[in-house]
Amino acid sequence: MFDNFDPLKIHDSSTIDESVVSRRHKRSIHSILHSYVGWYDPFAELIQNAIDSVEKRSRFKEHDKRVRVIIDEAASQLTVSDNGIGLDQASFQKFLAPHESFKESGERGSKGVGATFLAYGFNYIRIDTKTKHFMASGEMEGARIWLHDENASANPEVFPTDEDYIDEAFEEFDQGASITLRFDKTTKPSKLSWPGLKDARSWFVALSVKTAIGAVSEKTNVSIVVKHIDPSGSVTEYNASRTGYMLPHVHFSKVGKYNDVFDKIAETVKKKGAAAKLPISIRNMDAVWLDWSSEEIIDNVEKLTDDEIEGIKRHDLRILASFMSGAKVWKRLAESKIGYRTTANIYGPGIQMAADNMPQGEMIQVPLDRYIGRQNQVHFVVHFKNCVVDLGRKGFDRDLVDLAKSVSKKIVERNFTKIRDCLRNEDVKKKDILQGDKVDSWKKVLENHEKSSPLFLENKNFFIPVNEISISSEPSREQDVIALFNQLVAGGVVRGLKVVGTNEMSTYDGAYRVRIGPAFEDHVFDESKNPLGISEEVAGDYEDDHPEGFLSSKLYVLEYKYSLDGLISDITTGEKKSSDIDLVVAWEAGKDYRKFFSISSLLNSQGMEDRSFHGVTHVLSDEHGNHVMDIILLQDLIGYLNDPENEAAKQKTYEED
Repeated sequence: MFDNFDPLKIHDSSTIDESVVSRRHKRSIHSILHSYVGWYDPFAELIQNAIDSVEKRSRFKEHDKRVRVIIDEAASQLTVSDNGIGLDQASFQKFLAPHESFKESGERGSKGVGATFLAYGFNYIRIDTKTKHFMASGEMEGARIWLHDENASANPEVFPTDEDYIDEAFEEFDQGASITLRFDKTTKPSKLSWPGLKDARSWFVALSVKTAIGAVSEKTNVSIVVKHIDPSGSVTEYNASRTGYMLPHVHFSKVGKYNDVFDKIAETVKKKGAAAKLPISIRNMDAVWLDWSSEEIIDNVEKLTDDEIEGIKRHDLRILASFMSGAKVWKRLAESKIGYRTTANIYGPGIQMAADNMPQGEMIQVPLDRYIGRQNQVHFVVHFKNCVVDLGRKGFDRDLVDLAKSVSKKIVERNFTKIRDCLRNEDVKKKDILQGDKVDSWKKVLENHEKSSPLFLENKNFFIPVNEISISSEPSREQDVIALFNQLVAGGVVRGLKVVGTNEMSTYDGAYRVRIGPAFEDHVFDESKNPLGISEEVAGDYEDDHPEGFLSSKLYVLEYKYSLDGLISDITTGEKKSSDIDLVVAWEAGKDYRKFFSISSLLNSQGMEDRSFHGVTHVLSDEHGNHVMDIILLQDLIGYLNDPENEAAKQKTYEED
């Protein structure tokens, strides 16, 4: 047994003016508490201390390492017990004070702030300890209230208690520590029910992602028991025998290791050629994952800078990653695979920074410049050695964050791109039935209007070429694009379509039919006379089947934009669907298309082979190389007709995207 004590007074017993000491300690404690902003921080602190303790004891003499975590929603309390080294009398009385640390080099943390956060961030803490020569149980109440009460008359003290251990299993431990926190409306967390985790297994998954149970670098053989008591008192337990970060792909069945999948693709290409179908073993996969040491990172990741290589070596970087089949997996993990509130942020896309062999801080987005949808498919863990994390759990040095971002970006853009076709296609471009029905109904309205109110004008005295357009300045808005395009169609510059009409009540701007013939030779490509034409073979096929000329019975959707940036904005906000649009006519390409798509230029001598009909200048493709829609970029078209050689050189910039 011990006499009740004030951890702060023991910490600074040499100072006489207690009011000065109290104010100084409060400022110091406030600073520490403000650095802890994460919901899972108390779990992380208690568990890292427990695992450090059992590992430290095993360095002296190997033993069966045990860690127990009890989440009691009914009592709104958390208990973590271990059979590690325990706290001797001196440590027991000092460890709650600010900046008191008994940790050695190589152990997690070691800044002397975690125990202070646990003691003064909550209004109840109980500490049970056993060592060979000392055994004690003490509790402190009201510390958080005291901290925020300027008129508090006395510091909170740790009082001895002879009540039974909260964790009954601690009774059988020969030594170690057991610490309990209680939560209330003034603490964070306030309610253990907030994440929506319903049983011990789901809690274990969360703790394997948010705490030292999720060891990233070196894994430890330790008996881990997670016990959950729900608000009604129902109890579940989950047992594990080893620490280790639980990447999201482990919850899915058809997954593969990156290097194995890549080798299988290379083997298939070597045997059967680049166009060969992927083997079923690496087709329609849920995820591809990797676990790379610093040497493997340097060997596998292309175009690392000298500074990046030096940083990878200096910090002995380790990267774990899951490349998931689509962005919907995070919701599926929350709602069906594990069971938790989607806003609990247990699994999600991005970069999880890690140090001291455990995840630390919040997720960071992978900074992609193009195909940014892949940001929502990847989950990285980047672990650094030989670094000091900021006070509490605030974060990492900016240089380390930048290194993690850069390497992760290169892995996504270069390595994962090589295996993306192995994943199940959860493309958001898949057509929604209701939206498709709405578009089809709109097309029917246009068809009926075309039949009931036809427009026809043909006269040999009209539309006589004057070898120039009547518009004298470049377009500056969408209406100018519409006017210019329709003049190009009427003047025969673009010959492959017939505009049917528009509808101001519709989501889309208009519709068209594809038209080829009856003068089929006018549609055939000629480098000098008809550079926007289609191949002679394709035109010949149309002529064989439709000697009187071809006009599609199907209506196609047409969009007008000044820049493709406007179209990308409409698609990302959900206002329009790329799968509904067949042709977009714009003045310029802009830059935003790179986030989701790539552009292939047809303004060259080979363009005729991929041109759907006369006048198409470019093709928009998704990240898998699938055709999305045709494009007519008027600025490029006019530049090509005026100066083919110069414009063809400019078109190569699309290949560099």
